[in-house]
Amino acid sequence: MRSDRHIYTNMEIVTLICLSLSLAADAFVTAVCDGMAYRPKIGKRIAIALSFGVMQGLMPVLGALLGDKALGFLDAQNYLAFAALLIVGVLMLIDGFGKPEKTRSKLGVKTIALQSVATSVDAFACGLTLVTMKLPLWIDGVTVGGITAVLCLVGVCCAAAIGKKFSNPERFKLIGGAVLIVLALKHLVYCFI
Repeated sequence: MRSDRHIYTNMEIVTLICLSLSLAADAFVTAVCDGMAYRPKIGKRIAIALSFGVMQGLMPVLGALLGDKALGFLDAQNYLAFAALLIVGVLMLIDGFGKPEKTRSKLGVKTIALQSVATSVDAFACGLTLVTMKLPLWIDGVTVGGITAVLCLVGVCCAAAIGKKFSNPERFKLIGGAVLIVLALKHLVYCFI
C-alpha cells in the first residue's frame, strides 16, 4: 500500500509536467514558425531547441530563487515579451514581403536568443509558485527545460520538413510573423488584466 506522501509526490510530478507543457506552448509555436519560414539545418534546429529549453528551464528557477525581489520584474515581464516577439514578428513579416532571391534576414543567434527570452518570461512568474512544491528546484528546471527542448526540436524538425515541400518560404515567413505578432499581443493584453 502506498503512503500519502508517495501519492502527493506523484501529484506534484503530474502538476510539474502539466506546467511544463503549458509553459512550452509559446516556444513550440515559435519553433514551428522558424522551421517553416527558415527551414534551418539540423545544427540550427538543435540550437533552437536547446536555447528555448535552457531559457525555459532557467527562468522558473530564477523566479523561485528571487521570490519577492522579482515582483518588480513581473510588472514589466509582459511588456518585455510583447516588445521582443513584436520585433521578431515584424522582421519576419518584412522578410516575407521581400523578393525570394533577396532574403534580408536569416535565423541567426541574436534572433534565436531574443525568441528564447521572449517566450520564457512567463516561466519566470511561474517560478514564484514552484517554491510551494516539494520537488527540488533543479528537478523543476530540468523538467520544464527538457520538455520544452524536446517539443521545440520536434516542432522545428516537422515544420522544416513540411516547409521543404513548398517552393516559396516567404509565405511561411508571413504566417510565422503574423503568429508571433499574435503571441506578442497576448502578452500586451496580460499587461492590462
